[in-house]
Amino acid sequence: MTLRIKSAAKINLILNVLGRRQDGYHELRTILQSVSLYDTLEFARAERLEIDAPSGITARPEQNLVYRAAEIFLQKYAPAQGVKITLTKKIPLAAGLAGGSTDCAGALLGLNKFLEINLPLTELDKIANQLGSDIAYCLRGGAYLAVGRGETLQKIPELPRLYGLILQPPFALSTAEVYKAYHPAGSKIFADDVYIEGKISSESLPTHNALWSAASALQPELPAYRQLLKATNPIACNMSGSGAALFAFYSDKNTRAAAVATLSGQYEIYPIETTNSAQIISEN
Repeated sequence: MTLRIKSAAKINLILNVLGRRQDGYHELRTILQSVSLYDTLEFARAERLEIDAPSGITARPEQNLVYRAAEIFLQKYAPAQGVKITLTKKIPLAAGLAGGSTDCAGALLGLNKFLEINLPLTELDKIANQLGSDIAYCLRGGAYLAVGRGETLQKIPELPRLYGLILQPPFALSTAEVYKAYHPAGSKIFADDVYIEGKISSESLPTHNALWSAASALQPELPAYRQLLKATNPIACNMSGSGAALFAFYSDKNTRAAAVATLSGQYEIYPIETTNSAQIISEN
């Protein structure tokens, strides 16, 4: 038997930075949403743990989040088992789309299912929170409010199906460098009540990213790419996470299709829709 998981990217519809914590991280309040841009993980029996991943993700395979998650999981719950995990990437790297985090979550869910360990999500959360802030969210997906470092989650009403796209500029941004460049002076807390109360429609989608100024200072070309998206008549347009990926949503599928036609061929574009799950599991 082999098992296949499609692991979805996430976007930050609203990202507020509330201040710096004593542990050195920043205190966040953010609205997270899964979108239909997927990496794929395939699981098969092997004599030991093997990770087949594209080159360039990390300098060494053992630094990869998928490897680290699998190593912790197997040592704790299935020390005699060997598994080969093949990772196929479509989510851009260093883009603010949680590509590494969603792959890590997919590895945990996949091993749990493939090896028939059947742990509850609360147990997988313990490993997830050892490895990164977005991973517990990526075990679930859909619409969530995340606070703290992003690991404290509150389910909020699902959004209607929204049609959008992601534009990946021809450069990446380091999360650490963006937060280092962030200055709270003049930063305001953007209200997220409409998300908490489930009052979102395909005509109204407020967005905010407190890291925009810091990211733009590090990559001065970034605002020009947002202007490209704004010219396609979206209902919402912003940067996800610490960047550099930008997202836009449209009032309907046809308007999105026109935007994709305008931008494709010149820029790295990914059509997306909102989705209520971060992980899709299938067995062969």
